Amino acid sequence: MKCPKCGSENCNAQIVTKTKLKTKHNWMYWLFIGWWLEPMLWLFLTIPKLLLTMFGHKKQKIVQKNETYFVCNNCGHTWK
Repeated sequence: MKCPKCGSENCNAQIVTKTKLKTKHNWMYWLFIGWWLEPMLWLFLTIPKLLLTMFGHKKQKIVQKNETYFVCNNCGHTWK
């Protein structure tokens, strides 16, 4: 592999894992229900809502994606 910036052959390949937290609610839930329901539950049912938030079903999912990057050891330039 040749560096596109300096032309050096002294390059390494690295695999980078990108992690993203994804919620299961879509935008329609928040547009029609979530913007008023969530504050009302916290306002009137604080203790049950707190317990549900702590011990209830998680509505989030971790998504991981691997990407390969090349790094030039001479100039430090990175590219895919």
